[in-house]
Amino acid sequence: MSLDKRPSCLYNLPHEILYVSVLSCAQLLTQAALGNVLVPLNIIAPAIGITNPDELPWTLAAYSLTVGVFIMITGRLGDIFGHKLFVILGYLMFSIFSLLTGMAAYMNNSIYFHVMRAFQGIGPTMLLPNAVALLARAYPVGLRKSIVFSIFGATAPSGFILGALFGSIFAQFIWWPWAQWALAIFCYILAILTYIVVPTELSLAVHPTGKADILGAIIGVLGLILFIYCWNQGPIAGWEKPYVYGVLIASILIIALFVFIEMKTKEPIMPLSIWSVAGFPGVLGCMSLGWSSFGIFIYYIVQFLEIVRNVSPLLTTAMLTPLVIFGIIATIIVSQLYDRVPAHYLLTASMIFFCLGNTLIATAPANQTYWTQVFIATILTPFGMDISFPAASLVISNRMPMHQQGVAASMLNTAINWSIALGLGIAGTIEDQVLKRGKTTLEGYRYALYGGIGLSGLGVIVALLFCRVPKTANSSDNEQTQVDSSSIAPSDAVINTDITESEGLEEEYLKT
Repeated sequence: MSLDKRPSCLYNLPHEILYVSVLSCAQLLTQAALGNVLVPLNIIAPAIGITNPDELPWTLAAYSLTVGVFIMITGRLGDIFGHKLFVILGYLMFSIFSLLTGMAAYMNNSIYFHVMRAFQGIGPTMLLPNAVALLARAYPVGLRKSIVFSIFGATAPSGFILGALFGSIFAQFIWWPWAQWALAIFCYILAILTYIVVPTELSLAVHPTGKADILGAIIGVLGLILFIYCWNQGPIAGWEKPYVYGVLIASILIIALFVFIEMKTKEPIMPLSIWSVAGFPGVLGCMSLGWSSFGIFIYYIVQFLEIVRNVSPLLTTAMLTPLVIFGIIATIIVSQLYDRVPAHYLLTASMIFFCLGNTLIATAPANQTYWTQVFIATILTPFGMDISFPAASLVISNRMPMHQQGVAASMLNTAINWSIALGLGIAGTIEDQVLKRGKTTLEGYRYALYGGIGLSGLGVIVALLFCRVPKTANSSDNEQTQVDSSSIAPSDAVINTDITESEGLEEEYLKT
C-alpha cells in the first residue's frame, strides 16, 4: 500500500511533523507523569512527609484515578466546545498542577501532594480523547493515518521510561521537584504550540448543540472516586475505622444512584443498553482484572528492586527499559493475529502474560541476577498490555452497534485506569494485613503480588467464559465501512447523530 497524500489542512511536512508531535505528546506526558513519581518514589516520599509505607500507593492511585474517571466526560465536552480548546486547556491544567505538585517539597505534607496529583491527572483526561479527535479529523482512512496513530500509541511506554529517567536524574543528582517543574514548563510550551499548529478548520466544535450529562457525570465520578478512596485509605487508617467502611457503603449507594439517573436521562453518559450487548460486560470485567494486576506488577517490581535489592532509581529505570523494547516487538507480532485468532483467545493470552509477570516477581529470590526472573518479567508483561487493549477493541468493533462504539471505547479507557488504582488499593490492603502478622517487607510484597496473580487468573476465566464473540464482523462493521469509504470530508467521516465525534474517533485509534 502506497503512502497517501498529506491532508490539505497541514501545509507542509514540517507542519505535519509538528502537528503530530504536539498531539502525541499528550500520550507521552500522561505516562511520563507516572514514571517520574513511581521510580524515584522512595526518594520523594520522605521529602513530602510520608512515613507509612501503606501510603505510598496513593501517589500513583490519585493520579490514575482522576485520569480514569474524568475521561468519561472530557471527550464529550470537546465535541461541544471544541477539541483544540480542550487540548490547550488540558496542557495548561497539566502545567499548573505539575508546578503545584513540585511545590510539595516546601509543604512537607503528603495530603497536599496526593491532592495535587489528583488534580494533575485531570489534565491528561482533557488531552487524550481530544488529541485523538484532532488527529482523526485531520487524516482520512489510509496508510498515513495508520502510521500516525501507531506513533501516538508507541509514545505510551516510551513516555513512562522517559519520565522515570528524568525523574530519577533530578531526584538522585539535583532535586526531585525539578522533574515536575520541567514537566510544567514543557506542557506550557505545548499549549502555545497547540494554539499555533492546529489549523483553524479543526478548531470548530463538531457538536456545538449537543448536551452534556452533567448530573450523571458528577454523580458517577463521585461514586467511583469514593470507592477507590476506601480501598487505598483502608490500609493506612485501618478497615476497622467506621469512616472507611462508611464511605465504601456510601460509594456503592452513589453508584446505584448514578445508574438510576442514567435510566432517566435522555442523553446519558453511560447508556444502560450497552450492558446488554453480548461480550461487552465480560470484556470490561476481564480488562479491569488484567490491568488491576498490571498496576500491582509495575508498582511492586519497582519496590522489589529498590527496597529489597537496593537498586538506585536510575538503574531501576534501565532495568525497566525492556518494557518499551518488547512492547514494540509485541505490537508487531500480535498485529498479525487479530484477523486470525478469536478475540476471547487473545484476551485469555493477555491475562496469562499479566499473570506470569506477577508470578515471576512474586517468586524472585532477594539475591538473584537481574537477567533471570526480573528480566523475563519485563519481556513477557508487555504482551499482556499490547494484546489486551486491541483485542478488547476488536470485540467492541465486532459486537457493538455503531452508535455505541464510542461510548464503549470511553468506558474501556475508564476501566483500565480506574482498575489500576483499585488494584493498588487491594494490594496495599493485602500487604498491610501481612505486615501486621509479623511478616517481613519482602513477604508483604510477595503476598501483594499473589493478589495480582489472583486477579489476572480470574481474568483468564472471565475471558474464556464471558468474552466469546463471533470472529466475523457484524452489521456494525458494515456501518463503519460505509462511513469510512464515503466521499464526505475527512473531518465529518465519523460524525453520527447518535455518537459524539471524539468517541467515534477514539474507536479509530483503538482499532489501530
